[in-house]
Parts: sequence; structure tokens; C-alpha cells
Amino acid sequence: MNKTDWIEYFEAIHSRIPNEAEIAQALVAGEFSDDEIAEAAEIVEETVSKEGNESGKTVTSVESSDDESITSATENKTADFKSKEKEVIEKLKDNQVISDGVQVASNYFSWVLETMKHPMSKASGFNSLYTYLTLGIIILFASLSSTLNLHAFYEKTIVNSSFSEFGSFVGISTKNPIGFGTFIGLLFVAALFILTLFFATWVALKVLKSPLTFSNVADKYTSLFIPATFLIVIASILSLIRLNMLSYIVFILALSIMSIALYYIILTAKNNLKLDDFYAKLLALMACGAIICVMTFILVLIFTTIIFKSAFTM
Repeated sequence: MNKTDWIEYFEAIHSRIPNEAEIAQALVAGEFSDDEIAEAAEIVEETVSKEGNESGKTVTSVESSDDESITSATENKTADFKSKEKEVIEKLKDNQVISDGVQVASNYFSWVLETMKHPMSKASGFNSLYTYLTLGIIILFASLSSTLNLHAFYEKTIVNSSFSEFGSFVGISTKNPIGFGTFIGLLFVAALFILTLFFATWVALKVLKSPLTFSNVADKYTSLFIPATFLIVIASILSLIRLNMLSYIVFILALSIMSIALYYIILTAKNNLKLDDFYAKLLALMACGAIICVMTFILVLIFTTIIFKSAFTM
């Protein structure tokens, strides 16, 4: 299947024209062949064929004692042309992958700007890859900001204070334990918290007998999380320049926006229960809150246990 046939097939299935990112993903997945790559391959194959024919004519015109050497030379030339053919195809594929990557990044940036203006409406050109990119940015920068803020807090309250002498006496380490290991742990905690948030919301929607799937919930959160993502990146930058108190405030504001997104998704969902809408939404929120509270308690317990073990030296 070539590119034109694939686009026609996509339009017949989805009733819309595919964007550049979707075309790039289909090409990498091998759903269709690129015309430029195919033409390059044909040109190289024709060259190989012509060279092979010329070598064959040369072989028949020489003496029989030189047959083996000429045959070997012909095989070497054929191997060289095949190698060049492979290099041309690989180079074309690499260039296309790079071009597609730049295009995806450009499309994602445009989508972020459009979603920032209208987070409640799904912006055009949405790609499921944007969900992973957005969540990855949130997890990475939230962990970075939290690690830097915890490091600064421990350094200020324990290491560089009069409490350090008493801390040494009772077995508290005067060396700051917040480091790269804490950052890795926070990455794990942040990822599990986001997953818990999605799962709890999906359960709440199932209480309301909503037809939305887990993937639909993730897509909704992706759009609503864009303002929070921007604030989390800002909080990380503030932490890096040691404006920790301002970073705390911005980070808490981002968490507040994420909480509002949860309430928005549940409260605007359609109620298919035979209950009054108020009680149905209340039941859904209680189910969601119970799951989040239990998982948050477990994650906080695990994380604080690791921190205390690192802090106490005795």
C-alpha cells in the first residue's frame, strides 16, 4: 500500500484527513511504503542490474584462466552496490524519522498553546502521543521541583541551624540526605499518583455508568492538565534559582488546578444511575476520594520511611 492509498483508507475509517504525526507513525509502523524510498531502491537496483550485465559480458570475452578472478570482482561490485542501496534507504528513513520528530514536536507545541487558551475543548490535531509527553513533563518537573525544595528545606532547618548539634546528638544526619536517590523515588511516587488519579476518576465514572474508557479519562486529563503543567515547570525553574518559598506557592497552585480538573470531569459527566444527580455525583466523588486517600497514604508512608532511614544515622 502506498501513501495515497493509506490516506484514502484512513479517511474512509475516521471520516477525516490524517495529520502529519499520524502519517509519520503509520510509515514507521510499516502500514504503507514511501514513494521516495521505493524510487531510490528501484534506481539502485537498476544500477546493480546494469553493472551485473556489463560484468557478465566482460567475463565471456576473457580467457578461461581468468574466469574465477573476474567472477570474484563482479561479486564484489554487486556487493558494493547492494551495500550502497542499503545505505541510501537507511539514510532516507533516518532523515524522514528526524523530520517526523521535528514535525511532531512542532505540532505538540502548537497544540499546547491552543489548549492553554481553551482547556475544556479538545484542540484540533490531538495525538495520543501528547498524553505521554504531557504526563512525562509533569512527572519529571514535579519530581525535580519537590527534590530541590526538600533539599533546601532540610539544609535550612537541619544542616545550617542550631538544631544540627542536637540532631547529631540524637542521631540525625547533619549531611543532607536529599539527593539523586530521592529524585528517582519521587519519579516513582509521582507516576503512581497520576495513575491513581486516572484510575480513581475512571471508577467514579463507572459508578455513574458512564461509557467513557480509561483512555478517554487520560485524554481529558491531558487537556485539563496543561495549565498545571506550565505552573509545575515554572515551579521547577524557581527551585533551581533557590526561590523555594515562591516555588512552593506555584506548585500548590498547580496541584489545586489538578484537583479542580478531577471535580470537573466527574461533575460534568452524565449520570446514568436511577438516582438524583446530586446523590449520584456525591457517591462517585466519595468512591474516587476513598481510592485517592488510601493510595496517597501508602505512597506518603513509603516515601517518608525512605527519607527517615536516610536522615537517621543511628
